Amino acid sequence: MSWANQVKDCTVGTVAAGSAAVAEIVVFEGIYGVCVRTKMIGVIIAGLALGVVSGCSASEDKPTGMFDPCKEISDRTIRSAGFDPDTKKVVQTLTNYSVKCEISPLSGYGSLYLEHPSALAPIRTYDAYLASAQRVANSPGGHAPTVTKINGRDAYVGPKSMLGCEVNLRTATGVMTVEATNADENTCASAQNIAAILEPSIGSR
Repeated sequence: MSWANQVKDCTVGTVAAGSAAVAEIVVFEGIYGVCVRTKMIGVIIAGLALGVVSGCSASEDKPTGMFDPCKEISDRTIRSAGFDPDTKKVVQTLTNYSVKCEISPLSGYGSLYLEHPSALAPIRTYDAYLASAQRVANSPGGHAPTVTKINGRDAYVGPKSMLGCEVNLRTATGVMTVEATNADENTCASAQNIAAILEPSIGSR
C-alpha cells in the first residue's frame, strides 16, 4: 500500500468516527503512527462515555423498600462507632418481622445490635413503636422511655435492661433500634453516642 493510500485510509476511518479536526492533522502530517493514535483516541472517548453512563446508573441505584441497617450502614461507619464490621452476623428473629444483626466491638466486650422492621411486620411506624413502649412503661416494673433527639432526628431511649440499653430512631419506613450491651456502667449514654454516629446513614430512608 502506498503512503497516499495509508493517509487516505486513515483519514476516512477518522472522519467516520466524527473527528474532523484529527483527520485534518493526519492529512497534513502524513504519519502512519498518527492513524493509530487517532484510533486510540476514539477508544478512549468511547470509554469515557461508557464511564459517564455507568456513573449515572450507579447514582440512580438507590435502595428501595424497608431500610436495612445491616446492609445500608457502611463498614467504615460501623468501625468509627468502635465496632468490627467483619464480625457482623445476622440474628434470626422468631417472627421474621424484623431484620437484625450483631456486631462485636473492636476492643473490649459487649455487642452492638441493629434492628429494623421488615416488610412482614404488622406494625412498622415509629409512632406505633413509641406508643407500645409507653404502654409497657405503665405496667408493673415497667420503665418509661425517654423521648429525645439524635442529631435532630426523633428518637427514644429505653428500655434499659441488665444487659444493655436501646436507642430507637425514626426512619421513613419504621424505627431503627440501636442496642448496646455491656458497653460500660452508663450503657444508655454509650448507646446514644453510637446512635449519633450511625444516624447519618439513615438519610431519607
